[in-house]
Amino acid sequence: MKQSLLEQNPVVSDSSDVQEVPAAPRSPSYQPTQWAIVNQVLDIVDRITSGRAGLCQRFFMFAFIGGLAALVNIAVFYIVFDVIALPVNETIHNVIASVFAAEISIMANFIPNDFFTFRHLAGHQRSWIARCLRFHMTSIGGSLLTFIIEFSLSHMLHVRPIFAQAIALIIVLFYNFSFHHIFTYRHVKTAPSQA
Repeated sequence: MKQSLLEQNPVVSDSSDVQEVPAAPRSPSYQPTQWAIVNQVLDIVDRITSGRAGLCQRFFMFAFIGGLAALVNIAVFYIVFDVIALPVNETIHNVIASVFAAEISIMANFIPNDFFTFRHLAGHQRSWIARCLRFHMTSIGGSLLTFIIEFSLSHMLHVRPIFAQAIALIIVLFYNFSFHHIFTYRHVKTAPSQA
Protein backbone atom coordinates (compact mmCIF):
# COMPACT_ATOMS: atom_id res chain seq x y z
CA MET A 1 0.00 0.00 0.00
CA LYS A 2 1.27 3.46 -0.87
CA GLN A 3 2.49 5.53 2.09
CA SER A 4 1.43 9.05 2.91
CA LEU A 5 3.89 11.96 2.89
CA LEU A 6 3.37 11.99 6.64
CA GLU A 7 5.00 8.59 6.96
CA GLN A 8 8.77 8.23 6.60
CA ASN A 9 9.94 6.80 3.29
CA PRO A 10 12.39 3.92 3.52
CA VAL A 11 16.00 4.81 2.77
CA VAL A 12 17.08 3.72 -0.69
CA SER A 13 20.67 3.10 -1.72
CA ASP A 14 21.94 2.52 -5.25
CA SER A 15 25.03 0.54 -4.26
CA SER A 16 26.70 -0.90 -1.21
CA ASP A 17 29.44 1.79 -1.40
CA VAL A 18 26.99 4.66 -0.91
CA GLN A 19 25.94 5.52 2.61
CA GLU A 20 22.23 5.52 3.28
CA VAL A 21 20.91 9.04 3.83
CA PRO A 22 17.35 9.54 4.98
CA ALA A 23 15.26 11.62 2.61
CA ALA A 24 14.17 14.96 4.02
CA PRO A 25 10.48 14.67 4.87
CA ARG A 26 8.32 16.99 2.83
CA SER A 27 5.64 18.87 4.72
CA PRO A 28 2.20 18.54 3.19
CA SER A 29 0.29 21.70 2.30
CA TYR A 30 -2.89 20.26 3.78
CA GLN A 31 -4.08 19.50 7.29
CA PRO A 32 -3.63 15.75 7.85
CA THR A 33 -6.75 13.77 8.67
CA GLN A 34 -7.19 10.66 10.78
CA TRP A 35 -7.87 8.59 7.65
CA ALA A 36 -4.82 7.27 5.77
CA ILE A 37 -6.68 6.92 2.48
CA VAL A 38 -7.73 10.60 2.57
CA ASN A 39 -4.13 11.62 3.32
CA GLN A 40 -2.93 9.54 0.38
CA VAL A 41 -5.43 11.22 -1.94
CA LEU A 42 -4.34 14.61 -0.61
CA ASP A 43 -0.69 13.62 -1.22
CA ILE A 44 -1.55 12.93 -4.86
CA VAL A 45 -3.41 16.25 -5.13
CA ASP A 46 -0.40 17.96 -3.48
CA ARG A 47 1.94 16.53 -6.13
CA ILE A 48 -0.39 17.27 -9.07
CA THR A 49 -1.17 20.85 -7.96
CA SER A 50 2.36 21.69 -6.78
CA GLY A 51 1.44 22.03 -3.12
CA ARG A 52 -2.14 23.29 -3.28
CA ALA A 53 -3.89 20.34 -1.63
CA GLY A 54 -4.61 22.51 1.42
CA LEU A 55 -6.60 24.93 -0.75
CA CYS A 56 -8.45 22.02 -2.37
CA GLN A 57 -9.14 20.51 1.07
CA ARG A 58 -10.55 23.82 2.33
CA PHE A 59 -12.68 24.28 -0.81
CA PHE A 60 -14.12 20.78 -0.42
CA MET A 61 -14.98 21.43 3.25
CA PHE A 62 -16.37 24.88 2.41
CA ALA A 63 -18.51 23.44 -0.40
CA PHE A 64 -19.74 20.58 1.80
CA ILE A 65 -20.67 22.87 4.72
CA GLY A 66 -21.97 25.46 2.27
CA GLY A 67 -24.14 22.77 0.68
CA LEU A 68 -25.69 22.04 4.05
CA ALA A 69 -26.15 25.77 4.69
CA ALA A 70 -27.67 26.13 1.21
CA LEU A 71 -30.24 23.48 2.16
CA VAL A 72 -30.98 25.52 5.29
CA ASN A 73 -31.26 28.62 3.09
CA ILE A 74 -33.65 26.95 0.66
CA ALA A 75 -35.74 25.46 3.49
CA VAL A 76 -36.08 28.84 5.23
CA PHE A 77 -36.79 30.58 1.92
CA TYR A 78 -39.47 28.00 1.10
CA ILE A 79 -41.11 28.27 4.54
CA VAL A 80 -41.17 32.06 4.55
CA PHE A 81 -42.14 32.47 0.86
CA ASP A 82 -44.45 29.50 0.20
CA VAL A 83 -45.80 28.47 3.62
CA ILE A 84 -46.12 31.66 5.67
CA ALA A 85 -48.79 33.96 4.28
CA LEU A 86 -47.81 37.59 4.71
CA PRO A 87 -50.10 40.54 3.96
CA VAL A 88 -47.65 41.97 1.38
CA ASN A 89 -47.25 41.72 -2.39
CA GLU A 90 -45.10 38.99 -3.95
CA THR A 91 -42.04 41.20 -4.44
CA ILE A 92 -41.90 42.27 -0.78
CA HIS A 93 -42.61 38.68 0.28
CA ASN A 94 -39.63 37.56 -1.84
CA VAL A 95 -37.37 40.17 -0.19
CA ILE A 96 -38.46 39.11 3.32
CA ALA A 97 -37.91 35.42 2.51
CA SER A 98 -34.46 36.18 1.09
CA VAL A 99 -33.37 38.20 4.14
CA PHE A 100 -34.48 35.51 6.62
CA ALA A 101 -32.92 32.74 4.54
CA ALA A 102 -29.67 34.67 4.19
CA GLU A 103 -29.13 35.43 7.89
CA ILE A 104 -29.98 31.95 9.13
CA SER A 105 -27.80 30.32 6.48
CA ILE A 106 -24.89 32.72 7.19
CA MET A 107 -24.79 31.51 10.80
CA ALA A 108 -25.26 27.89 9.67
CA ASN A 109 -22.26 28.48 7.40
CA PHE A 110 -20.03 30.47 9.75
CA ILE A 111 -20.02 28.23 12.82
CA PRO A 112 -18.87 24.96 11.18
CA ASN A 113 -16.60 26.69 8.62
CA ASP A 114 -14.90 28.68 11.37
CA PHE A 115 -14.25 25.48 13.31
CA PHE A 116 -13.47 22.98 10.54
CA THR A 117 -12.47 24.78 7.33
CA PHE A 118 -10.54 27.91 8.28
CA ARG A 119 -9.22 27.20 11.79
CA HIS A 120 -5.67 26.60 10.50
CA LEU A 121 -5.39 29.93 8.67
CA ALA A 122 -3.56 32.89 10.20
CA GLY A 123 -6.71 35.02 10.37
CA HIS A 124 -8.23 32.59 12.86
CA GLN A 125 -6.18 34.38 15.55
CA ARG A 126 -8.78 37.15 15.56
CA SER A 127 -11.51 37.01 18.20
CA TRP A 128 -14.66 34.97 17.48
CA ILE A 129 -16.70 38.19 17.24
CA ALA A 130 -14.22 39.76 14.78
CA ARG A 131 -14.25 36.62 12.62
CA CYS A 132 -18.07 36.48 12.76
CA LEU A 133 -18.38 40.15 11.73
CA ARG A 134 -15.88 39.73 8.88
CA PHE A 135 -17.68 36.54 7.79
CA HIS A 136 -20.96 38.45 7.82
CA MET A 137 -19.52 41.30 5.76
CA THR A 138 -18.34 38.89 3.07
CA SER A 139 -21.50 36.82 3.27
CA ILE A 140 -23.77 39.85 3.04
CA GLY A 141 -22.04 40.70 -0.23
CA GLY A 142 -22.67 37.11 -1.32
CA SER A 143 -26.27 37.30 -0.12
CA LEU A 144 -26.87 40.50 -2.09
CA LEU A 145 -25.37 38.83 -5.14
CA THR A 146 -27.56 35.76 -4.50
CA PHE A 147 -30.63 37.97 -4.20
CA ILE A 148 -29.83 39.88 -7.41
CA ILE A 149 -29.32 36.64 -9.35
CA GLU A 150 -32.43 34.99 -7.84
CA PHE A 151 -34.61 38.05 -8.34
CA SER A 152 -33.40 38.51 -11.93
CA LEU A 153 -33.98 34.87 -12.82
CA SER A 154 -37.41 34.72 -11.21
CA HIS A 155 -38.77 38.09 -12.38
CA MET A 156 -37.05 38.56 -15.72
CA LEU A 157 -36.77 34.97 -16.95
CA HIS A 158 -39.78 33.65 -14.96
CA VAL A 159 -37.84 30.84 -13.31
CA ARG A 160 -39.69 29.50 -10.25
CA PRO A 161 -38.18 31.39 -7.25
CA ILE A 162 -37.04 28.25 -5.40
CA PHE A 163 -35.05 27.08 -8.47
CA ALA A 164 -33.69 30.57 -9.08
CA GLN A 165 -32.50 30.62 -5.45
CA ALA A 166 -30.69 27.28 -5.88
CA ILE A 167 -28.98 28.46 -9.09
CA ALA A 168 -27.88 31.69 -7.41
CA LEU A 169 -26.43 29.82 -4.43
CA ILE A 170 -24.26 27.64 -6.67
CA ILE A 171 -22.90 30.66 -8.56
CA VAL A 172 -22.14 32.62 -5.39
CA LEU A 173 -20.28 29.68 -3.78
CA PHE A 174 -17.09 30.67 -5.64
CA TYR A 175 -17.39 34.34 -4.70
CA ASN A 176 -17.83 33.48 -1.01
CA PHE A 177 -14.92 31.03 -0.84
CA SER A 178 -12.56 33.49 -2.52
CA PHE A 179 -13.53 36.45 -0.37
CA HIS A 180 -13.36 34.47 2.88
CA HIS A 181 -9.75 33.65 1.95
CA ILE A 182 -8.95 37.20 0.88
CA PHE A 183 -10.73 39.09 3.67
CA THR A 184 -12.22 37.06 6.52
CA TYR A 185 -9.26 34.80 7.32
CA ARG A 186 -6.34 36.63 5.75
CA HIS A 187 -3.11 36.96 7.70
CA VAL A 188 -3.29 39.20 10.76
CA LYS A 189 -0.84 42.09 10.44
CA THR A 190 1.47 42.47 13.40
CA ALA A 191 3.25 45.62 14.51
CA PRO A 192 6.98 45.70 13.69
CA SER A 193 9.10 44.80 16.68
CA GLN A 194 11.28 47.44 18.34
CA ALA A 195 15.00 46.59 18.14
